[in-house]
Amino acid sequence: MKAPKFPVFVTAVLLAGTLSLAAQNLVVSLVLPAEDLVPATTVKLDLLAVNPSLTAAPFEAPTMLYGTLVSGTKSWPVELASTRPGTVSVAPGTFAYRGYTLALPPGVSGQLVLEITSGEYQPLRGVLKVSADRAVAGSKPPATPLSTLDAATPALAQVQRSFIGHFGPHEPVYFTYGTTSPGAKFQFSFKYRLLDFQGNSGSTAQRALQFGYTQRSLWDITGDSSPFYDTSYMPTLFYESLASQTAGNRFGPVTWVGYQAGYQHESNGQGVTASRSLNTLFLRTAFIIGAPEDWHLIVAPKIWAYVGDLSNNPKLSQYRGNGEFLLVLGRNGGTALAYTGHAGRDFNHFTTQLDLTVPLRIKLLDFASYFLVQYFNGYGESLRDYDKKSAQLRAGLSLVR
Repeated sequence: MKAPKFPVFVTAVLLAGTLSLAAQNLVVSLVLPAEDLVPATTVKLDLLAVNPSLTAAPFEAPTMLYGTLVSGTKSWPVELASTRPGTVSVAPGTFAYRGYTLALPPGVSGQLVLEITSGEYQPLRGVLKVSADRAVAGSKPPATPLSTLDAATPALAQVQRSFIGHFGPHEPVYFTYGTTSPGAKFQFSFKYRLLDFQGNSGSTAQRALQFGYTQRSLWDITGDSSPFYDTSYMPTLFYESLASQTAGNRFGPVTWVGYQAGYQHESNGQGVTASRSLNTLFLRTAFIIGAPEDWHLIVAPKIWAYVGDLSNNPKLSQYRGNGEFLLVLGRNGGTALAYTGHAGRDFNHFTTQLDLTVPLRIKLLDFASYFLVQYFNGYGESLRDYDKKSAQLRAGLSLVR
């Protein structure tokens, strides 16, 4: 079996960067006017929040935001006043925005960098183009960048048909490194909504047919010629039903998130004796214990059945078993600890993976990122060595957790 020839790695990394995927908190950015502006005038801009997670998330628009305008060696403190302050709940897979006004100082011109230095969403940055020539800048103040979405249904539909509406996070995305060969391990993943069974009843797909793709590699980065030790390619087709965040889906402190059911193929793209592949039908559900916007525990069991031929790895089911358990303890947008484990078919091949993620605030990155410490102990970190036990401690960067 040959590895896929298309540049999946490059594509998915670009998707991760473009989508700013963050599975457990809002992705917040500034949306600024593209037109030339005039000094000493009021500018309208938007604070946009995208929710790529599986649960609703609160988006709070502060009454005031404070920041700095920078041009070369000069800087000016600025204040941004909200036109509609308050908190709104952002449903899974959707977005919300709030407008702000900014008074440009007199005498400024050229490209100015606006940096927000207050609030829980900072740092936020954007570029404003200011021209002292009113004929160039125009006599009318630019419209709020996202204001047309409320009035123009075709514009809203176009946004929903694009990346925001169809692509979403699937499995964690990360790059880690450890000292034991093969030292590097990375994974990227995304899903694409093929069919929306909600029709026009809402802006998010509560029930949908999804295509998912995950690729995980072990890379002997310090070895001769730095070869890839093994790579697993995992295309998935599944039906996803996300429960609405209503009282009907809450049982005391427990909230039901929903479920996924479908088919997954996994192979390592190798030939002859190193070839490994399997096909499964799976069912996964999830519950949240506690408040989603505060400290909570996510419980997500998954079960599967093997279908098709297992001749190139006949004992794999003895080591992987028929299910796994995922527990995530964390606070929305904060530090989180995830446990993933399975015990093999006869409960005698235990495997554990621990992932500790801590949010990072890196000014060079305009998307959510996390410092990741990952510990693996058990069988089958690679499909190639599904029957060999290994232990490895790695650390690195995660974009989706």
